[in-house]
Amino acid sequence: MDALDQLGINGWNLIAQLVAFILFVYLLWRLALGPIVRVLDQRSDRIRESMEAAQRMQSELQATAARNEEALSEARREAQQIILNARDASEATIARAQEEAGRQANEYLTRAEETLRQETQLARQQLRQEMADLVVSAASKIVRKELDPASQTRLIQETLAEASAGQNGRR
Repeated sequence: MDALDQLGINGWNLIAQLVAFILFVYLLWRLALGPIVRVLDQRSDRIRESMEAAQRMQSELQATAARNEEALSEARREAQQIILNARDASEATIARAQEEAGRQANEYLTRAEETLRQETQLARQQLRQEMADLVVSAASKIVRKELDPASQTRLIQETLAEASAGQNGRR
């Protein structure tokens, strides 16, 4: 230890200082740096966990967006199908309504034709009856009177004129 004494270093002091320094480093590590490192490690772990959670949430968000897009596409397809079904149903309803209207129109036309035919037949019967009455009336007038041919012709014309006037009045 002579060499150390010549340099002004006391060996026991050096050993005591080394032990004190090691004890200081140990206490510093144990009491200060250890907890600080642990806090930093815990903080690093929390940050890492937060980053992982953020990545998971982003993945879930992307998956949710994909599901939403799929649901939206499905809803669009269903809406198109509903529109097509409604269009088909409306076209079928229109076709049925047109068919029913045509059938009713034909039915009304048939009834109108039958009514017209019956009324025409009735009018002909009435006309025949009136003509028969006129003929009977003219014949009875001719039978009652003995007229010359000119008077008979004039009487027939008058009777026909009366019949024409009677028919015009009825119309």
